Amino acid sequence: MLKTLQVEKFALIDRIDVDFCDGLNIITGETGAGKSILIGALGSTLGEKVDGDVLRKGSQKAIIEGMFSYGHISEIDDILLQNEIDLIPDKTVILRKEVHQSGRNRAFVNDTPVTVNVLTEIGDLLVDLHGQHDHQALLNGRYHIQYLDDYGHYADLLHEVAESHRDLMKYEHELQDLVQKEQSLREKKELYQFQLREINAINPQPGEEEELIQDEKILTHSEKLFEATNTLYEKLYGMDGSAFEIISEAHDTLTELKQIDAKFGDFITDIATSRITIDELAKFLQSYNASVEFNPARLEEIRERLVQFSRLKKKFGASIHDVLMHRDRLVKELGQIDNLDTEMERLRREVSDQRSKFSLLCERLSRQRREVASELERVVTDVLHELGMPAARFKVSIDAVEDDDGIVVLEKKCFRANHLGMDQIEFLISANTGEDLKPLVKVASGGEISRVMLSIKSALAQADRVPVLIFDEIDNGVSGRIAQAVGRRLRKLARTHQIICITHLPQIASMADHHFVVEKFTDNDQSFTRIRKLQPDEQAFEVAKLMGGEVISEAQLEGAVELIREARGLS
Repeated sequence: MLKTLQVEKFALIDRIDVDFCDGLNIITGETGAGKSILIGALGSTLGEKVDGDVLRKGSQKAIIEGMFSYGHISEIDDILLQNEIDLIPDKTVILRKEVHQSGRNRAFVNDTPVTVNVLTEIGDLLVDLHGQHDHQALLNGRYHIQYLDDYGHYADLLHEVAESHRDLMKYEHELQDLVQKEQSLREKKELYQFQLREINAINPQPGEEEELIQDEKILTHSEKLFEATNTLYEKLYGMDGSAFEIISEAHDTLTELKQIDAKFGDFITDIATSRITIDELAKFLQSYNASVEFNPARLEEIRERLVQFSRLKKKFGASIHDVLMHRDRLVKELGQIDNLDTEMERLRREVSDQRSKFSLLCERLSRQRREVASELERVVTDVLHELGMPAARFKVSIDAVEDDDGIVVLEKKCFRANHLGMDQIEFLISANTGEDLKPLVKVASGGEISRVMLSIKSALAQADRVPVLIFDEIDNGVSGRIAQAVGRRLRKLARTHQIICITHLPQIASMADHHFVVEKFTDNDQSFTRIRKLQPDEQAFEVAKLMGGEVISEAQLEGAVELIREARGLS
């Protein structure tokens, strides 16, 4: 339950401290006094977004803090532990929102900074806040499936359906991507095969181009190589007066001179080495000269192959290495094409298996919803009768839309579906005898929609563990006897939940276990909003004000006392 609410510097509120109690807490006050401001402030502690313009004029920061006791809701303990938030004894949690002038919001749980998501997660477990926007949601069929699922006890099944849908979509997307890739590769297959044939027809080898270039160079200059090596051999070794002869004579002379002066001995080793070098070079030149090839046919053959290599490089890369890399890629891509059929067949089996699983889960969920829908219809209809609509009929329409492209397949028929299953759900109502069931938006008046909403909230409250229900003007469009029936229903709900309700109707206000009044006053040319809890002897006067205005007659006061006495008799 909400134990206390503290609000500072929020809109018309300078500072208020409110202690709420178990049961039915009624809030009344004149239009514009700030009742909805109070609910808006409370909503901010539950994670609702607020902007910096809600700050009281001249203030830098607004602070809103709610203290809740959460009793049996063990999920809150889990959230606190997961986010390293200190636990407070007696199952108490303090939610605080700070709104700064810059628009930056800060959230705290038990004085520990948290994200707004954590605040929202805890708030959803503690409070169901119903305002006028919920009327619009009720008229929008997109939300009806959520209302029905909130009433049911099949959260695990909903999770299974959502997980299965996610897996199915994953495999379908993978298959679709593969099909697109396969189509793209198939279109390129002929080109790839042509390119591969062209490269393989020439079949260049690693390093071959460099060898051919060298061979071409040698063959081109074969005559020069032959003549030059022959001439050089003769000069170094073959002819009279060759370099070898001269070096040999020099070696012999130095050897003789060494006998005279040892200084010449230092050069004998060097000249001996030179003679050996010349001898080896001469032998190489003689051998090389003998091997020089004069082969115009081989030269033409090499040049033709280099031309082929040049054509390959123009098409497939700057070098033969690049051409060979391209050939490897072609082989790989063509191999993938051949393997695609196997991979697509595997994915098709996965999609088929997941679709079968998802279809069965959707069918199971649909059966569960139909069972729950029957129960919800009965409960809502009973409450509508209680709220002054004795001829009302309430129906939950559950249909599935056939679609040849649908992802659910049952009995050879395809149906549309998403992560919520295959069901199309809409609430129908017949408010009067003889009228056909029609969508709420077509038949319900403002007062009727309020009663339908209260009926659904009553049904959900029986199935839900959220301990605090807040109704902001649930009485919109109702009055008189119907208002009294609404009040009785709220009082009945208050036996199992803490109810906080803003109302303008005396019939509902008279049902209060605890009555608060919101007042606006002026001080030093500034407007302020305050809230105070009425004492028992003040409640009758406030109820009478709702009946007749500021000037209260004795009859109105007696009527208010009677309303309160009747309400007490309901307990």
